[in-house]
Amino acid sequence: MKKYKIFFPEPFSDMLENFNLAKEVMPPKQKSGHWDVFPEDYEESIKNVDAWKTFLRNPLSLGFNDVLVHYDNSRLSQDKKYNGVDAWERRRVHNYENLIEESISNPEEQNLANNTINQFLSVCGIQFLNNYSLESMAGSPQKFFIQSSLGNFYANMHDLSLLYYFWKISCAADELFKTDSPVIAEIGPGYGGLISKAKKKYPKARLLLFDLPELSAVQTYFIYNSYPNSKILYLKDLLERGNKVFNEEFDFMILPGWMINQVPDNYFDLVINIRSMMEMSLEVVDFYFKHIHRSVKNNGLFACINRYEKKSHSAENIVMKHYPYDEFWLPVTSETSVIQPHIHELILKRGDKKSNLLKDILKNMPPFNQV
Repeated sequence: MKKYKIFFPEPFSDMLENFNLAKEVMPPKQKSGHWDVFPEDYEESIKNVDAWKTFLRNPLSLGFNDVLVHYDNSRLSQDKKYNGVDAWERRRVHNYENLIEESISNPEEQNLANNTINQFLSVCGIQFLNNYSLESMAGSPQKFFIQSSLGNFYANMHDLSLLYYFWKISCAADELFKTDSPVIAEIGPGYGGLISKAKKKYPKARLLLFDLPELSAVQTYFIYNSYPNSKILYLKDLLERGNKVFNEEFDFMILPGWMINQVPDNYFDLVINIRSMMEMSLEVVDFYFKHIHRSVKNNGLFACINRYEKKSHSAENIVMKHYPYDEFWLPVTSETSVIQPHIHELILKRGDKKSNLLKDILKNMPPFNQV
């Protein structure tokens, strides 16, 4: 294995080393057209130490940060700009000026945020919001202050959506977990916002993150700064010590997605995928399902929360009801998202006997013109 001597402070040394290692061993066709958006010299992005201080408000987090959604969508517009700014071009040329302010000042956005908060409170309650709302300031996220009779707190729109989905998942997990030290994986965790909430709720859990090399670098920065005293393992640890790392004590393990094939059978208590399988190629979706099926324990959970249908940049039509589920899943939750009606929340329990229950649910899921 090639050694990288990276003379940068932590976590940038780990970000660079593991990014370079991942590029060396990356199989073909891992990155769909949707994610062909990173600079070819992404190492230079990592080395831009000062830019990471505000990465959740600058082009570094384009594509996986809902508060930048207007800038995200600008690549589909004719002039590629929003508010006169081509944010994607800025990222390509390593211009990391902030795109948004630290606090919401637009009254329309503030009203939308307040409405979302009230909707969230009606579903999840104030206690959950207080316990797991915006806490880490890593990356300087945009935030707004909410003052209410139920309490005062900071939040932002992206964090609220993560919080809602984490609430749905944890409701199922709390009933079914048989241990206080579960092994939890998230496939496509973005910058790591939801998985960091899982660590707060399940402090003894071992948490694994699987993603593209660029996203693994982002997660390294966020997790390192959100949990500075945690033990984090990386691709370099897996390559050096082999599969025995999965039996070691750790808080987080950050790996490129294809390394899920190294995980032992019957290893996970919970696997999570939120709004990212819809952005993969069908070949990669098949790959992940193959390893989810073998690596989730009996009675373990799979939270699959994705669009009903999305046309990918490679012209493939990604339809959630057509994902390659096998017959050993039992539905725990299946419903349209309260906060995003184009998203379906499907939480499944792994069984040891075949069942047609999931097949019947999928048959009645949109789009109805497809069997």
